[in-house]
This record gives sequence, structure tokens and C-alpha cells, in this order.
Amino acid sequence: MPKRVDHLERRREIAEALFRIAAARGLQAVTLRAVASEAGISMNLVQYYFPTKEEMLRFAWQRIVELTGEIAGKGIVEAMATGDERTIVRAYLTGVLPDGERRRRLAAVQIAYFAVDVTRGSQDPEQEPLLPHLIRALTELLQKAQAKGDIPAHLDPRLEADALATMSAGLVTGILVDAYTAERAAEIVDYRLDGVFTGAR
Repeated sequence: MPKRVDHLERRREIAEALFRIAAARGLQAVTLRAVASEAGISMNLVQYYFPTKEEMLRFAWQRIVELTGEIAGKGIVEAMATGDERTIVRAYLTGVLPDGERRRRLAAVQIAYFAVDVTRGSQDPEQEPLLPHLIRALTELLQKAQAKGDIPAHLDPRLEADALATMSAGLVTGILVDAYTAERAAEIVDYRLDGVFTGAR
């Protein structure tokens, strides 16, 4: 009986090969041939699943979004169970900090994609953006905290969400270049949240 091929799993394996190349050498090093070599399969097989490099890059980005959500999701769900907005905000901000080899690689690949976007001057419209989702979630949490009197009334929840999300993105880069450890970055998050969740004064 012929072996049944899981096509989604094969596409994910190809994406993993792309991740390894992009994390080490940037997206400019990603080609169908290079990915085939890294994955240990033929270029024809790669082209069977991804006829063009652009299709492969878009699938890989969507896979990054999925994996990032899975990694951060567990901590966020646990934080939500507490009903405490500060705890949930912290889970969102620390959940993206790369604290192991796997998460460092995914973060490095994300930055490789961002580098291409910077050069191009815009993000690929078919790539789901990550930052707006984070900012929206943080804004809603800060609005709830403000309504409870946990953060001052004069603070703008949207601007604070923008600032926190931007800080988190910067900390990810700092960890990747060894400017911070993940533990130190988490301390910075806590310090910043201490300045936001000060009560209604």
C-alpha cells in the first residue's frame, strides 16, 4: 500500500528549512534551490508544493504567525484566567521574548522579513501583520484597567499600547544581539508596567 503523504506537514517541513536559512543568512539567501538543499529534498518537490519563491515566503510567514501564537498563547490563556489586566498585559509582552533556541530562530526570521519590508518601503499586503493585533489587544486591556482605576485617568490607553508594543519589539532585537538576556528583558517589562499600573492618581 503506498505511503500516504501529509501535504501540510511536508509544506511545514519546507518552511522549517527556510527558517534555518533565513535565521542564519537573511531572506536574500532564500531560493527554491537553497531550501531544497537544506530540506534534503529535490527542487522539483519543493516546486510541487511552492511553484514560486513568493508563495513559499508567504506560507512561511503565515507559519511564523501560527507558531508565534502557539508559543505565546499558553501563557496568555493562563494569565487571562486570573482576570488581572496587568498580568495579561505582561503575558502578551513577555510571551514574544525569545528565551530558547527555537524562539530565537523564529524571532530572527521575523526580523529578516521586516528587513525586506524596510528595503521595499512597505509590508507585503498578503502577509498578516503581527504588531496591530498586539496593539489592539493591549489597548483593550489598558482601557479595562483604566475603568477599574488601576491606571491613571490621564493616560491614553492607545498611546501606552503603542509604546509597550514598540518596547517589546525592541527587546526582542536586543535579545537576539545579546544586548539583553530574556530574563533582563522581562525585568524591563515589569519596570515599565510599574510605571503604568500606578492606580488612579
